[in-house]
Amino acid sequence: MVSVQGFSADASALLRGLPIFAELDDPIIRRLGARCVSRNVSEGHVLFAAGDACRGLYVVESGRVRIYRTSPDGKEQVLHIEGPGRAVAELPLFDGGAYPAAAITIEPSRIAFLPREQFEAVYREHPDVAQAIIRALGKRLRHLVQLTETLAFRDVAARLAMLLASYAERLGEPTDAGIELALGRTQEELSLEIGTARESVSRAMRQLKRSGLIETMDGDRIRIPDLGLLRARARARPA
Repeated sequence: MVSVQGFSADASALLRGLPIFAELDDPIIRRLGARCVSRNVSEGHVLFAAGDACRGLYVVESGRVRIYRTSPDGKEQVLHIEGPGRAVAELPLFDGGAYPAAAITIEPSRIAFLPREQFEAVYREHPDVAQAIIRALGKRLRHLVQLTETLAFRDVAARLAMLLASYAERLGEPTDAGIELALGRTQEELSLEIGTARESVSRAMRQLKRSGLIETMDGDRIRIPDLGLLRARARARPA
């Protein structure tokens, strides 16, 4: 189910929080924000399928979206679970290609949408936008290279440490005792994101707790006393 669309009053602030737009000037952000529309969708709403032509940029205002690919034999591989303030599959907005994965809401959500033609109009009129976005995409590429290496060559605890550190940097709340983070996902969902079994995530979580790298709090919240140490564990190779 999809509600009637309307302009998003907070779209400019939402876009400002996206890494790909971090270096854009405020007038450009406001112009893009004015071209966004928002809609409320129910759980199980498909934003797009793998191979669909890119229609524009989706940003999660509330709720959660699962981005995944399906193998020829029907096995699903979760690539990301994005929550509030996160963009969904933004790269096709720039390269003109199709969506490389599918996206579906996993709970009732509110989604902001920036049509691709509206973005391209601003892009053509303001060449400096291109340089700012290229720098942001370069940072994103470096992160993905590091993440790929971690998933390929590290043990489950290191892979989980990398994932938690990434979430902490994006969504964490700094406190005097470290960074606090509401995971907003089950161990089953975490296991899909790092390509392992739920039981392995449970063991890795206990291992990180015993090492003092994370602390559990109420509900699904965790505290990371030292993000640098957690990242160091992510880089460590198994003995």
